[in-house]
Amino acid sequence: MPKKLTGSIILSCVLTLPAFAAYNGPGVNNHAKTAAEAGNAKDDTPVELTGHLVKSLGDEKYIFRDTTGDVEVEIDDALWRDIEVSSDTTVTLRGEVDDEWQGIEIEIDSIDLIN
Repeated sequence: MPKKLTGSIILSCVLTLPAFAAYNGPGVNNHAKTAAEAGNAKDDTPVELTGHLVKSLGDEKYIFRDTTGDVEVEIDDALWRDIEVSSDTTVTLRGEVDDEWQGIEIEIDSIDLIN
């Protein structure tokens, strides 16, 4: 009986090993780095934008601008952490593309000031 149990345990461990396999090497960098790229990216594409917040649209929505154009971003109030930003302040925004029925919007996960 113990031999059957031991054999079953070993067999189940060996058979589950492929479930833990995954590719860990370098891959395609599919981050959108500019407003133009973000505006044309697919839903859920990671975004890292550096530029300026030039206008507040209300309801946590802003217009972000870089040298390639403008894109609408959504920044939760909790992310501001007492950060003060003007249209002259350079920021880096990280988040992902949110392709909604009314158009592309970038949902921001973090905001950093650039000196």
